[in-house]
Amino acid sequence: MNKLQKPDYSDFGELNQLIGSFDVHKGYAALVATAMQEISVMENKASHLWECGTYLELDEQGRLVKSTLCRERRCPLCQWRRSLRVYGQVQKMLQWLEPGGYKYLHLVLTIPNCRADDLKNQCDWLYTRSTAMFSDRLFGKRDQLGPIAHCKRSFKGIVRALEVTYNSDTDLYHPHLHCLIAVKSSYFTNPADYYSQEKLSVLWTGYAAPNFGMKHGDLFVLHVKRVKDSEKNNAVAEVAKYAVKPFHCDLDIDGYKKILPVLNRALSGRRMLQIYGVFADAARALKIDLNDDKEETEDSGALTRKFSFIHGKYREVAKHD
Repeated sequence: MNKLQKPDYSDFGELNQLIGSFDVHKGYAALVATAMQEISVMENKASHLWECGTYLELDEQGRLVKSTLCRERRCPLCQWRRSLRVYGQVQKMLQWLEPGGYKYLHLVLTIPNCRADDLKNQCDWLYTRSTAMFSDRLFGKRDQLGPIAHCKRSFKGIVRALEVTYNSDTDLYHPHLHCLIAVKSSYFTNPADYYSQEKLSVLWTGYAAPNFGMKHGDLFVLHVKRVKDSEKNNAVAEVAKYAVKPFHCDLDIDGYKKILPVLNRALSGRRMLQIYGVFADAARALKIDLNDDKEETEDSGALTRKFSFIHGKYREVAKHD
């Protein structure tokens, strides 16, 4: 079956561009649903995806007032909506933390790409390894790497998000972690707290390289970058998108049939997004749950526009006030 053809909505108004985005992600949902229908353990979920987003009601600001979203973890439409919510929620946390004078790092923790059969274990390893590193339990005090294991002191807060991408050319999966790190402004001038990229790579890799077929002394790929005030939005967006990408690969139905069971085994029941330190403090204060799948809707009684998904496209059905 043909791959999804993305329509061009650049010449339309702002609200129509939003509906265009719904069209695109609903199209991906249809591709995934079609694949799910042919996977025995996912047949029930396929029906949920077919019904997802068949009705939308938006106010004049583009806020969703009513919908039929399914909230399935593997639904591209719901994952897109969730990434938007997470983006907004993390922005609110950053605003709440602003009086503390925190600065931010965008940290990406990676390991070598893996085959389908290894993906679940590799995701487990990423979680266990990063948790141990952030809590200074990765190496003992007497270990030669012990003196550089001070993440708990240096990193005041962490938003950690798992993302899995797939390369159809190599048939390999790439699990990795996007982390938004809060640090004190003194972090960059205090040698005792500061991590260079090389130092952090050594800590992250430790002695594990041979376990992944690498030579002893080789380092896992790691990216860390200071987030400038003007770049905060981009860093938040990277964290917010987490596991959406696998469903937005340039794949046909057969491609999705291949990767969906793999992702289902590896990601089912897993918390894709976790927060620690000052981010957890901010979430409690603001009553934010980043893992809540509910769509925040509010019927203010203002003018709304109704859309139904008919013949492969959202079409406006009525207006009222």
